Amino acid sequence: MLIRLVLTSAATGGLLMLTACGAGRITACDGLVYKDGGLTRAEYLPCAGELITLLDRLSQQVEAMLSGEEKARFEAQSTLGGLQGLLKKAGGRNMLERWSDAALTHLNVDIWNATTQHQACMMVARQLFGRAPLGDEKYREAARSQCRAYRGSYESAGRAFRALR
Repeated sequence: MLIRLVLTSAATGGLLMLTACGAGRITACDGLVYKDGGLTRAEYLPCAGELITLLDRLSQQVEAMLSGEEKARFEAQSTLGGLQGLLKKAGGRNMLERWSDAALTHLNVDIWNATTQHQACMMVARQLFGRAPLGDEKYREAARSQCRAYRGSYESAGRAFRALR
């Protein structure tokens, strides 16, 4: 009986993760075909718009975490999973190659850097809440600092995207 409960819980949790991450959903990042020199603006900007939308949502959730809302941590983790999935659809590390359009290359680097900072934040996010050792006050400020580190890349990505549209 216990084994069935655990398996059922694991299956349900996996289904929730797939749903939360938007698995199976058609996006503007699906089917991008990289050529020498990357993609054109017309090909790539719809996908970049979806990436920026997820970064916007993640920014709001991280700021809520920094304000003390523990529920936002779980929402941010889900959004980050969706962002990572979308980055993979967008080409993953191919996004960091030098493209013919330097502005798109810079946009991609900013998106990638903001995502990496969010990943680091989520690794230490538990330290923002609770009791020691995870919520130990001596580690809390370092966790806050890490969770604020995304702001520069995020703001730069947003500005670059708006300028390219």
